[in-house]
Amino acid sequence: MAPVRRRTIALVLVAGLLLVGVVGLAWFLVGDDRPTGAVAAGVSATTVPADGGAGTATTTAQGPTTAAGASPTTGAAGGARSGTSGPPAPPAPACQSVLSDAEAATALGAAVARAESRDGFLLRTCTFWAASGRYLLVQVSRGVAASREQYELSRLPADRNVAGIGQAARWTRDTGLLDVLDGGARFQVGLFSAAGTAAAAEPPPRLEAAARAIAANL
Repeated sequence: MAPVRRRTIALVLVAGLLLVGVVGLAWFLVGDDRPTGAVAAGVSATTVPADGGAGTATTTAQGPTTAAGASPTTGAAGGARSGTSGPPAPPAPACQSVLSDAEAATALGAAVARAESRDGFLLRTCTFWAASGRYLLVQVSRGVAASREQYELSRLPADRNVAGIGQAARWTRDTGLLDVLDGGARFQVGLFSAAGTAAAAEPPPRLEAAARAIAANL
């Protein structure tokens, strides 16, 4: 009986050792050995207690910071846009500097009852009225509108060149205006009645005289 008892005890001991080994192996395999606080590359871990309790961790990705109203891809040098507009047009001269009442009266053949001034885009219009309703119209161009290029671009096929006034002058019978270019100055001048003026092949001599006076004043 003694050998049988010793064999049983030995088997129990071996079974116990095997059980201990299996439990230890299982604990080793299922145990969490990951390092605490590990965060994915490129992401910073910031602890933000959302509900007021400590230890609640959220991760916030770091991205490009952009100031309000700026483009993320625009640098300090590349963000500035160069101005495309040219220099401002010079101020328009006063109508009395363009043509005096006496000079306007000579062109009208009557005294000037009133004068009007109106400004448009790159253009100042001066109108000298006689009591009869007859008026002398003067349009002074400014800035790019006074350039030779614009003078040539606005030429009509039926325009006729007029010599002896400024550097270049032409008569447009359809509009009744004498267009004059003189250095940096350009203007149009015409004589009209309240009922309108019939188209003439040549500008009236009094209109040519007024144009020469305007060119001298400008």
